[in-house]
Order: sequence, then C-alpha cells, then structure tokens
Amino acid sequence: LLSMENQLKTNKKSFMKHIIITLCVIAGICSSCDDMLDNIQPYLDAGETIYVGKVDSLTASSGRNRILLKGFYMYGVTQKKCVIRWQSQDEEDKSLELNVIRDNTIDPFEVIINDLDEGQYEFSVTTYDAKGNSSIESMIEGYVYGDLYESNLTNRKMDRLYIDENDVVISWRPANNALKCEMHYTGVTGEEKMIEIPITETETRIEDCDLTKVLRWRTVYLPEETAIDYFYSEFTETTIP
Repeated sequence: LLSMENQLKTNKKSFMKHIIITLCVIAGICSSCDDMLDNIQPYLDAGETIYVGKVDSLTASSGRNRILLKGFYMYGVTQKKCVIRWQSQDEEDKSLELNVIRDNTIDPFEVIINDLDEGQYEFSVTTYDAKGNSSIESMIEGYVYGDLYESNLTNRKMDRLYIDENDVVISWRPANNALKCEMHYTGVTGEEKMIEIPITETETRIEDCDLTKVLRWRTVYLPEETAIDYFYSEFTETTIP
C-alpha cells in the first residue's frame, strides 16, 4: 500500500508538471501571436492595396537631345494616366504626364521626351487608374546625345581623287563606326546634287560632275543601333584636280 501511495504521488507530480509546461507553451504562443499582430497591424489598418497594370517591356532609344520610350500597356485596362519621371543633368526633378486610352488587351506605349541635355538618364514610368491607385514603377536607362558627341566625329578621308574620261573617281580610306557619306557636287547642267555613299564602298565614280566646281562631303553616324537621329561630321571641301 505504501508503494502504491508513493507511485500515485509521483504520477500526480508528473501530471502537474505536464500541465504547467503546456500552459507555458500556450502562453508563449499567445505572446508570439500578439507580437506578430503588432507587426502586421499597420498594414491591416492601411487596408487592401490595389495595383494598376504597369508599362511592360520598356525600351529607350537615343536621339539628338531627345529620347524615345516604348513599351506596352498590359494587365487590365484600368489605366487612365501615365507619369514619366526623371532628373535633369542639373539633378532637377522633371516629369511628363500622359492621358491613357485603353482599347485592347495589349496597347502600345510610345512617347518622345524632347529638350534633354546630353548625358545619361534614368526614367521611371508609373500608371494610375481613375481612383488614383498606382502601378509598380517600370524603370529604364538611356543616353541622350548632342553637340559634344557630334563635335568629336571625324570625316571619312579620301585616299585618291582623279579623273577618268571626265568621270570623277574617288578611292576611300576605311572609316570606323560610320554609317555612310553624303557627297555634294555640281552637275554638268549646273544643278546641285547629293549622293549617299555606303561606308562599305571603297571606290566611288561620279559621271555627271562639273569638273570646275568643288566637292563637299560629310560622314553620317548612328551612335547606337536603335538611335532615332543621325549625327554628322564637319564638311570637307576639295577641288577636282
């Protein structure tokens, strides 16, 4: 009997110990839940966030003191306004606001931003619906070219200039990164003419040139493959021997 009584006391102590541990665990869980609720309460108070479809597949094409931004309006048709933001080369905040009209599931986004100083830019594009809800920003970088870039362009050089049976023949030296040349001359009937010479052409023959007049030419450059404007070297002028 004494042994049974001791066993009951031991079991009672063990049971009470389990109860105390369980209560502590429950208290800890409740405390953790309260802490978690405190962390997310500001978001719960703010309510549901509604995002508008952003401009997708954004690209930037360089130009002469301007840039072309292109992309697509997607993910719903609730966009009513689009705001483009950037900083000038003087770090002044700039923006351009556009009205948006959606007709299809996917609509083109295209805008040219003018009057930009030469240099590197980062553009952010955000759309808004009629209630002021905004999209996630779409970001794109682009370079704008200008007078500084153009002032460093070199004109293609002639290797040889001679007359062959009243035709003017020009042998050209190679030119790096150029697109073509523009040759200006006076025709045999007195009119001013211009021909475009591919940069890959190594010899040019002009059959209707007034040999008493000068030749003037310049070289045309495209700073990037997707650029929207041509840039030009200074003219070079020469007489015909």
